[in-house]
Amino acid sequence: MISFFRYLKSDVLKLRRQPLLLVQLFVPLLGIAIFLAYYSFTPYSPISKVDGYLQVLAVVLPTMIGIVCSIAVEQEAVAGNFQQLLISPVKLLPFLSKLSLLLILGFGSVLLASGGFGAGFLYLLKESPYDMEFFVLAACILFMSSIFLYFLHFFISLRFGKGASIGLGIVESLLSALLLTGLGEKNWIFFPSAWAARFVTIWVQYSVSSVDAIPEAIQLDSGIRYCVVGTLAIMVLLGLWICRWEGQHSLD
Repeated sequence: MISFFRYLKSDVLKLRRQPLLLVQLFVPLLGIAIFLAYYSFTPYSPISKVDGYLQVLAVVLPTMIGIVCSIAVEQEAVAGNFQQLLISPVKLLPFLSKLSLLLILGFGSVLLASGGFGAGFLYLLKESPYDMEFFVLAACILFMSSIFLYFLHFFISLRFGKGASIGLGIVESLLSALLLTGLGEKNWIFFPSAWAARFVTIWVQYSVSSVDAIPEAIQLDSGIRYCVVGTLAIMVLLGLWICRWEGQHSLD
């Protein structure tokens, strides 16, 4: 455990030499500013505005995850061709440290994007039908349903490089938006990139609803099962792959 925290401290210090933290801060703040400015004069209902913002946030997440994972992995490639990750007596520790940092930064970024928008919508525009707890829970839903993508893009970045991770993220974002339409009915549970958008949409639609139970046709229970099992499975598979990875270069 002490070794893990040493690796984590080292990864935090490395943030000074890469734009990872800047990206995680600047993009949410820019998105908040754009949407609050747009919503200040649009005639849509407050609930529709919140739903639209959170859906856009969910759709953008795969691309952002692809970018930040590729930045983190590229930094290790440039610093020493991944050797700093591979010299540990316990091979998994430095990888777990870097993934943990990515997840911490990712949660902070999503919390800023959701909570910051909620604060602006609530206190600046004074239109929000929800309190701040709603936006914090929305951030938790978005993050938890995107953990699978962090592990996937970390693997893609290690195995195939920066371009593949970012390209896949863009495709996943497009697919996420597409699966929010009728084409996603009964199919979205099979696509990890669609989980965040669908879960947060269900959250918005039924959080203040008088309906006692969410209809089975929404497939919420099935979606949660696929999300949990899929996330645990990719964690195990990535760990097994890392234990065998030699790390000569990112395209080996």
